[in-house]
Amino acid sequence: MTETLTIRLPKVLAREFRAKTRAAKTNPTAVLREAAEGYVRNAIVELIRVRAGTWDGHVSGEELLRRTRTAKPV
Repeated sequence: MTETLTIRLPKVLAREFRAKTRAAKTNPTAVLREAAEGYVRNAIVELIRVRAGTWDGHVSGEELLRRTRTAKPV
C-alpha cells in the first residue's frame, strides 16, 4: 500500500530536479522514494545505537538484541 505526499518546491528547483532525474533516466518519484527510505533507515539505525550502544563483538548478537528491546530510551 502506498500513500501520496505532496511537496512544494520553488519552480527553479523543481525544474532542475526534473531535468536531473531525466538525465539519470529515472523519475522524481523513484528518487524521492529512495531518499525517504534512506532517511527512515538512518533513523532506525540511530534508534538502535542510542538504545543499545554500538556492537563491538564483546556480547553475542542475541544479547545485543535483548538489550535493544529492553533498554530504556535516553
